[in-house]
Amino acid sequence: MVDTAAHFQFARFSNQVDIEQIGPASAESLQKLLQHAESVMGKSSSVHARVTVCTEDRHYDTFHSLLSDYGYDLFAKKYLYRKQLEDEQPLSPSYRWEAIGMGESDEKRFLEIWKSSMEQSANRASSRSIENQLDDVKALLGEEWKDSCRIIYQENIPVAMTIPHLEPGSDGEGRMYYVGTLPAARGRGLGQVVHAASLRMLKEMGAVVYEGSTHAENLAMQRVFLRNGCKVIRKIAAYYKGL
Repeated sequence: MVDTAAHFQFARFSNQVDIEQIGPASAESLQKLLQHAESVMGKSSSVHARVTVCTEDRHYDTFHSLLSDYGYDLFAKKYLYRKQLEDEQPLSPSYRWEAIGMGESDEKRFLEIWKSSMEQSANRASSRSIENQLDDVKALLGEEWKDSCRIIYQENIPVAMTIPHLEPGSDGEGRMYYVGTLPAARGRGLGQVVHAASLRMLKEMGAVVYEGSTHAENLAMQRVFLRNGCKVIRKIAAYYKGL
């Protein structure tokens, strides 16, 4: 369920409540949604919450204090990017991709590749296990989750992974739940190649616009966004509760 009001978007998934600021908003509007999130989480101990607010909003300090009062922890400050999808670049012939269920790419192998791609990342590591994060993907995408979980191969060697998907409840918005390269494959521009190919995958899935973010400390990924034609639209902060 997705609802938009007072410049916040509220979404309810099977194991997560998501509140995202999409425009200028008041502390009163945020507080009402936080109270609603409390009632949802109170009915199930397995549900956690994520809140994303704009750090450039004049009410940000008030948002931060309010979120702290409700028991939310600041996870990371990020840059949010957007791009209109047009003639996106496919993978070069040197690479290929497989989704879970194709070839040798099963769930176990995908989890191994995903876990490896998160090692030594400039992004702050999640406190949730990789298995729990995959459960979040399943809950978010439903029956389509396997097709979005893709391993990138160079010949028969896995070098990266990506999870492109259409955002549920949106009108043609594409996102990447995660995209990363394995440590052994870094340092040769593969991150830009995989991100560009993921944009192409989103276009083929029916997305018309892409939104993605990276942590403020991740300078390498920020360069990837810019080189692939994405533009910063706002600075944000992500808060979590119940993890």
